[in-house]
Amino acid sequence: MTTTIGPIKYLEVTGSHFEVGFAIGERFSEQIHQLLDNYRLFQNQILPYNRTPEGRTRYEKLLDLNQAQYPGYMDEIGGLAQGAGRAFEDLFLVNLRGEYEKYLVSSDLNGCSDFSLVTDDVALIGHNEDSAPEFRGNMYLVHADIEDGIPFTALAYPGFLCGNAFGFNAAGVCYSIDNVRPRTAEVGLGRHFVARSLLDAESLDDAIDRVTSPGQALGFSYTIGSVRERRVMHVEVASETNFVHEIQGRYYHANHYLELSGVDQIIGASSQARVERANALLQDFTPLDDAAVLEILGDQMNAQYPIYRTATPPDDLATLYTTLFDLDARRLRIYTGHPVLAPQEFVEFAIPAP
Repeated sequence: MTTTIGPIKYLEVTGSHFEVGFAIGERFSEQIHQLLDNYRLFQNQILPYNRTPEGRTRYEKLLDLNQAQYPGYMDEIGGLAQGAGRAFEDLFLVNLRGEYEKYLVSSDLNGCSDFSLVTDDVALIGHNEDSAPEFRGNMYLVHADIEDGIPFTALAYPGFLCGNAFGFNAAGVCYSIDNVRPRTAEVGLGRHFVARSLLDAESLDDAIDRVTSPGQALGFSYTIGSVRERRVMHVEVASETNFVHEIQGRYYHANHYLELSGVDQIIGASSQARVERANALLQDFTPLDDAAVLEILGDQMNAQYPIYRTATPPDDLATLYTTLFDLDARRLRIYTGHPVLAPQEFVEFAIPAP
């Protein structure tokens, strides 16, 4: 069933991994073609590299590794491709957009930020979904009930596996993701596949085990909550190492490693500026509620590199959505406009807590 919730397309689908992928691909084929045909990183960097001997070797190794570890998710990509009428290779490659180290330094993968607040009174995960302007208006929400899996709801990018933005499942596990930028990428498990596995997590511990699994090519920064346990964890992951800590109080994170030492990384101007601005704001007041979390995520005081982004040069990315997980209220709100200037513009979902 497809509907529209506010300005966001919403699809409910059931079946096998392949059937779910096929239904998503068929329903959103226009968005998938539009995205792949106009996504500069994919067209100008990933595809040309993949045509080189080095690129083909890397592709085959990544294909074999991820097929062996995640056959169900590979079936989802196969379904996406067939449903959309697009080559499997295109869909597999775009889901590995970060795994090509030759282009990691110059890529525009520098998006998203999280601000979490956990006290005796509130347990909140706030998130800005920052990405390239090409994605604006092309994204959609999916509620999937896959055979032998846990039903989940997640924001999806066209052609991408569900999971690399934010979502929650029927076990009460919820999460959001920030990109990080190590300078090298190993041949290993793709982080979009690892992130997809979070939607199958049965508990907070299970979620952490999944995102810290060995053999990853790169990594993400994950903020993971459990409604059932009323806990929030932050996990930074690189290819061969990770850092896990429980959030107590307030914690802001953008697009570079703050806790994980020893990783050669790129710290972009925007990420640095957003972290510095958030830390400055947190020195001046103590946020105690959801409005304060949204105030941090909506801040635009730094004209060049604001926390809430508008793809205005020199910053080339935009905040597409701001989300707020409330573990006590057991809900997710997705703000489709500025969360402070247009607080009434949101859609809301209840989060199960078995």
